Amino acid sequence: MKLWDRGAQPERTALAWSRTTLALVVAGLFCVRLAPSAVAAATAAAVVCGAAALQVRRTRANLRRRGERLPNGGRIADAESVLIATGLTILLAVAVILFAV
Repeated sequence: MKLWDRGAQPERTALAWSRTTLALVVAGLFCVRLAPSAVAAATAAAVVCGAAALQVRRTRANLRRRGERLPNGGRIADAESVLIATGLTILLAVAVILFAV
């Protein structure tokens, strides 16, 4: 069974990761810009968005390295990346709730 395509799919995936990173950075900047007056809340939201963007870049780099092992039956994701992404998603949700209140 062929698990890896060397065609346009990896390029589309790389572009999707880049768009996601850019969206997180822009979201962090919007948090700072739209914060009512709580500088700490805006800074915290920007830091969380920045950390999420860095995690996305880290995951993208890891997947690129692991993509070379995929045809040989290697694993794609590691538990550490999944846990960090889950934690950052929860922090982003908390930041959204705090801004809504």
